[in-house]
Amino acid sequence: MTVNEAQLEPKHQNLWKKGLLAIEQKNWEYAASLILPIVKDVPTFLDGRKALRRAEGEYIGTGKKFSLGFGGGGGKKDPWEAIADLEERVFQKDPFSESGNRQLYDLAVKVQFYDLASFALETLRMAQPTNTKLLHQLATHYMTYEQPENAAKTYKAIVEIDPRDMLAIKGEKDAAARGSIMRQGWGGNFRDAVKNTDEQNELELLNKQGRTTEQTESLLASFSAKYDAEPSNINHVKAIAQLYEELGDLTNALSFFEYALTLNPGDVSLQRRAELLRDKSQDAYIAQIEAWLAAYPDAPEAAEQRQNLAAIRLQRASSMISEAKARVERNPTDKGLRFELGQAFFAAEMFTEALPELQQAKANPHIRIKAMLLLGRCFEKKNMNDLARSSFSEANKELTIMDNTKKEILYELALVCEKMGDKAASLDALKEIYNADYGYKDVAKRVESSYS
Repeated sequence: MTVNEAQLEPKHQNLWKKGLLAIEQKNWEYAASLILPIVKDVPTFLDGRKALRRAEGEYIGTGKKFSLGFGGGGGKKDPWEAIADLEERVFQKDPFSESGNRQLYDLAVKVQFYDLASFALETLRMAQPTNTKLLHQLATHYMTYEQPENAAKTYKAIVEIDPRDMLAIKGEKDAAARGSIMRQGWGGNFRDAVKNTDEQNELELLNKQGRTTEQTESLLASFSAKYDAEPSNINHVKAIAQLYEELGDLTNALSFFEYALTLNPGDVSLQRRAELLRDKSQDAYIAQIEAWLAAYPDAPEAAEQRQNLAAIRLQRASSMISEAKARVERNPTDKGLRFELGQAFFAAEMFTEALPELQQAKANPHIRIKAMLLLGRCFEKKNMNDLARSSFSEANKELTIMDNTKKEILYELALVCEKMGDKAASLDALKEIYNADYGYKDVAKRVESSYS
């Protein structure tokens, strides 16, 4: 049912090319105005719909009012007309609208356009990445419509959020088993898409965890050869990006992820992957400058590098805050997103702004301890040491196992107690760590010196 670019009429192909160029130039409003008519005329052109949603999301993310000047009437009963109506009346104002995307999902299932139904749920997933109820629905959808590999990945994402989710644990195993059956040709037609056994083994190796460096380099060479033959094959491009990232070559990895986005501009998960890698690349660059300054603190160009580092950090913090704010605005009830915004504020040393976000994040049991730890640090930075101590103590009481998180909390508690002049309480906290992990930071030195 899905229409690809080559199947578009010439007038639509022309608009599509202009739309892609506008996306490349980050002219989001213009891109949306070009692509929306295509999606209305060719509702099964899924790549166009994905690109449109990306343009809408980027434009709205700037805080500007999104208006393309289209009208639209209500009360349409034909599913395809209703889908077009959603594009005009809902998504151009809020591409991550929960009610709108759920309507789109229902309509897509009704017309048996299951890829569009997946897209609707994946769009919601981007806005609500920690909503396990939504992820369960998405995984079930993938299983229902014979996409077990996507289901397995979704179940795995749920387990990463909530390791105690037994339904997700079982679901991941069942989906993996179903995928294996389909690959072996016992059901479905997956094998038809695999040219030979070597290629199948290569795909399995690509998805395998714990590959050796030699295996990864071999895969990179193989996919690079395929890319040379088919440079517009997005699967090859994504594989190369993944392999470069695993090898630690962030520059090339980001380059290929960004190229993949030009091939499929509407892929929201790919967009997020590129954003994360861009952040990772910036972090690596910052670490490189810090290491150089530590090695050559008195070099003639050290002062200039320190200024450069400060500017990069400021820009990085500002970007992180803007992105986190946009995600919260799209889904203000998601406590996980609140925590991310609090983290961004903390990194920018905006401790007062971080407090309300982290206080809300405490309501999510999966990130409650992390939120309390960061809350304590915010209070400590504001010299509100009694509140910091209270936050650290509360977090410590809720942890029964002496893991790295508990050690970190106890260490912070010890420092703030010392700062308040309560040396006995500080030493008690340090002794708890000392009894479990002699080598943790400078705990041994602090504890043993108290006996001399």
